[in-house]
Amino acid sequence: MAFINQRAHGPLIALSTDFIRVKEYFEAIVASSGDLICTTDVTGRVIYFSPGAEAMLGLSAEKAAGRPAHDFYVEGRVEAERLMKLLRASPDGRVHNHETRMKASGGRTLHVSMSLSFLKDARGRVIGTLGIAKDISDRVELERRLREMTRTDDLTGLYNQRHFHDRLREEAARSRRQGDPLSMIVFDLDGFKQVNDTLGHLEGDRILRAFGVAVGDSVRREVDLCFRYGGDEFVLLLPGTTAARGKTVARRIVKAAAPLAKDGVTASWGVAQLPKSGDASEFVRTADAAMFQMKSGKAGVRRRGTDLARAFASQGRGSRRV
Repeated sequence: MAFINQRAHGPLIALSTDFIRVKEYFEAIVASSGDLICTTDVTGRVIYFSPGAEAMLGLSAEKAAGRPAHDFYVEGRVEAERLMKLLRASPDGRVHNHETRMKASGGRTLHVSMSLSFLKDARGRVIGTLGIAKDISDRVELERRLREMTRTDDLTGLYNQRHFHDRLREEAARSRRQGDPLSMIVFDLDGFKQVNDTLGHLEGDRILRAFGVAVGDSVRREVDLCFRYGGDEFVLLLPGTTAARGKTVARRIVKAAAPLAKDGVTASWGVAQLPKSGDASEFVRTADAAMFQMKSGKAGVRRRGTDLARAFASQGRGSRRV
């Protein structure tokens, strides 16, 4: 009888042992992963929250369990619905390497690359989702810095000439589309060349940096766009701003840069508002002409064409409509 019992229960015992080993094996894999691994039920509430998820988001599995998954996305329900739409549209019910942002403890925001799939039972019915996310914040930050380097002037920290042409096109198109004014201020430093030639490039660089600070401190951050176009030429694009308001901004910058007068450097400036035609050449020429009108009234000031004006000089009226 004991022999029969052994034959009857032996396979079951072996199966149970194998199952436990497999379960322990996969639990060890999941526990050793630094990635976020999370499962949800059909209502979108968290069922499983891996050790990697705890470390990444700074939240215990106990506190995460039962919470709706959309709580962890920066865009909340909007992002959760976007992911579900992608899942349903996918032929295999999977989404690979979808980049999104997640909320972590301490008010941190993480950029992650997420892969998502449906979880199904033995009958093929969807019972939830499985998400695996890798923290790519360092990569995203590096890419941001590289982009910033390509569009930023090394000396002043303002945007550079290349970025000016890109943003002029974008802001002019936005202005025409939305019907909002767009103004431009062109600055040219008077007396800079003499100081640079006499006292050297280090002194010249100091003056350029100081003027750049005066510009940056006198405008709306995250709204107005400030550029060192080249040499001692500076340009500002002021979205949603009329020419009259642009003149007020220009005077504020000149006042902030007033200490440079003791070095023999002042600034001439001109303001223009984007014409209804959207002609970028006319826009630039009007601002540049206003700057030269101011410069012509100053005694002993060397008058020369600006790099900005030369860049648009060969463009006929309407040919640079944006």
